Amino acid sequence: RPIMRGWDESMDTGDPDIDRQHREVIALVDELGIAADKADHESAYPVLVQVIDFTITHFGHEESMMERLAYDPAAMREMIDQHDEFKAYARLRALELRDGRIEDVPSLHSFLRSWLIEHEFGLDRKLVDWIRAG
Repeated sequence: RPIMRGWDESMDTGDPDIDRQHREVIALVDELGIAADKADHESAYPVLVQVIDFTITHFGHEESMMERLAYDPAAMREMIDQHDEFKAYARLRALELRDGRIEDVPSLHSFLRSWLIEHEFGLDRKLVDWIRAG
């Protein structure tokens, strides 16, 4: 089944900075999907590195915001744990892709996109709702 591409307004959290960053990371992940569609593993690697770099910056932004706003410690820990899991997974896949040990880039694209969207609809949305309620 084809992977959805592009931004869908249902993904909006309502926070302009977070939404802008989410749009950017989804666009990068979709670039990875384009490389995967072309079976272009060589161009997929630098895009995956961009995805990792951008998500690290984005996660840092969210984590700083949570600290600054005294977000619930348990919810913050859950968010940071998810961020750490994603970074570890993506870094491992980048090494495998660089070394030619990943053949199925479409599945990698599908996983990354699904993970990011679930994160946006889940923990990120909770954070934005908490900020609005405050």
